Amino acid sequence: MHPTLRDTLAAFRPAGTPGSEVRRRRQRLADFVRSCEDRVHHAPASERERMRRLLGWDDTSLDRFINSPMVVHSSTHVAMNAFAPMLTFPWFCLRLMTRGQTGTDAGGASHLRTLLTHNNLSDNRWKPHVWWRRDTHGRLVRVPLFSKQPRFKHQILLAQPVPSIDPDEPGMTPADREALHLAGHATNYAYFAMLYRLGLERGVGLHLPHATVEIPLDLMNVHSLTAASLPLWREAMYDNDLTLRVIGDDLELREADRAEAAGLPAPDPHDIRTTLICPNYLNLWHSYRLQLSATIGTERMAGYEAAMASVLAPFLDRIGENEPFPQFLGMSKVNLDAVAPLPGDLLAQLREAGGRPSFPLYLATHGEDLLPALDRMLTDAPDAHADVLTRRLAEPVAP
Repeated sequence: MHPTLRDTLAAFRPAGTPGSEVRRRRQRLADFVRSCEDRVHHAPASERERMRRLLGWDDTSLDRFINSPMVVHSSTHVAMNAFAPMLTFPWFCLRLMTRGQTGTDAGGASHLRTLLTHNNLSDNRWKPHVWWRRDTHGRLVRVPLFSKQPRFKHQILLAQPVPSIDPDEPGMTPADREALHLAGHATNYAYFAMLYRLGLERGVGLHLPHATVEIPLDLMNVHSLTAASLPLWREAMYDNDLTLRVIGDDLELREADRAEAAGLPAPDPHDIRTTLICPNYLNLWHSYRLQLSATIGTERMAGYEAAMASVLAPFLDRIGENEPFPQFLGMSKVNLDAVAPLPGDLLAQLREAGGRPSFPLYLATHGEDLLPALDRMLTDAPDAHADVLTRRLAEPVAP
C-alpha cells in the first residue's frame, strides 16, 4: 500500500511525560494568563467562564496542557481572515494530536496556539484591514475595518480599537453572530480577531474540548521577560545580535538599540504599550521551552526554523536552557478546492472585489461538513492536496 497523509501524521510521536521543570514552566504560564485576563477581554462575570473555555484558560484545559505528553504548537498571524494553507493549521494540529485518527480524545494531547498579534495593517498575507464574510443568503459581504492610508498601514493590530460590528445585524450567519458576541469583549482588534476566529474554529470541531490553549504571542513575550529574567535575556540577546522591539508613540513596532533596551523595564502585563517583542527565533523559543512534540508552519517558517538551533545556541547557553527542538510539519500550499470547494458565483464575486477564499467563507459554505471534508485528505497520498515538509525525531519517544 502507498503511504497516506494519515501515515505521515501518525509518524509524529509524543515527546513524553513532562519533567518537573517543564511542568513548572507550564504551570507558571497557566497561572500568568489567568492573572491578566483583563488585558485580553472585559467579559462580565456571567460570561467569564465561557470566555475561559473559549481560550482554553479554564481549569480543565490548563491542567491538561500542564501534564500533556504531546503538545502540538502553531503560531499564525491574527486577522478576521485566514487563507490557505494557514487556515488548515487547526485541522493539521488536530490530526497530529489524534495521530491521523478521527473520533478520538487524542490521549491527553494539547494544542498550544500563540497567534502573532503584532502584525500590522499592511499585512498582505492576512489583509487585516478588511473582513470577508458570507450572509445568510449566500452573498459575499466585504466589511472595511480600518483605513489603508499610508500613515496607518504600519500600525500594529495590538494597538487598534475593537471594530464596530453588530453581531445582530440582519443577514449575519449564526456562526458569525456567536463568534462575534464573545469577541466583542476584547480589549483591542488583535484579540477581537483572535477570539472571533477561535470561536468559528471551535464551533465547527477543529478543536477538541479542553485540548487547545490560546496564548497570544505578545503575552508569551510578557511572560518570559519578567523583572527577574529580563536583564539576563537582554544581555544574551544583544551579545548575539538579537534585538528587542518596542511599540512606538506612532503605534508602530520598532527596534530598540542596546542603549535604549538597557533602560527598558520589564513589560507590565496590564499595559499593552509596554510590551516588548523578541525576534522570530526567540518568539518560537517561548513555546519550545515548554517541551513541544511538534510545531507547524508554512514554507517561510520551514526556511528559518531549520537554522534556529545554531542561531540560538549561544543565547541558550547564556540563559542556561536547552530543551530539545520539536518535530516540524511544514507546508507551502493546500488545495482545498479538491475537498471543500467554494461555489463558482462566490469565487467570481471575490475576484471582482479583489478578495481571496478565507476561512469564514469556507465555514459559511460547508458548516458542520467542513471537518469531514478536510478529513478526506487523510486517506490520500501526503502530497495529493498539500506540499508537506516534515522533520521528525531520529529516535521517537514511545507514547
